[in-house]
Amino acid sequence: MTVEHTSTALSKPETADHAFEEELQAEHVLGRAIIVSVLVAVPINVGVWVGLVAFAVSRSGSALGGPIGMAVGVGVLSGLFFGTWAAFVGKTHLFEEMDRTVDPGKASSGAETSDTAGRSPNT
Repeated sequence: MTVEHTSTALSKPETADHAFEEELQAEHVLGRAIIVSVLVAVPINVGVWVGLVAFAVSRSGSALGGPIGMAVGVGVLSGLFFGTWAAFVGKTHLFEEMDRTVDPGKASSGAETSDTAGRSPNT
């Protein structure tokens, strides 16, 4: 006797609500933006740092190997930092828009508190 089991695995996981799916999509967009920005920023920063250090060290007559290696390391680190920073700055609007749609009272509460700014609580 043969028993066949039907597969219960879905091809695509179901999400509980639309807001979660939207947040997940925004995180994927942010992840892709970080990767692209880092891939662009690292070579630029390495070039800048190597150029600066090579110019500075060439005037002193010292060996270039160590300082250039350190410049490459600093360029990679600064490229990682600035690439990630640029991606976050570029994609912040996605998360802010999600916050506005999820909590519409948040936008109006900021306007109410600005009216009372500068006044004492007794007036």
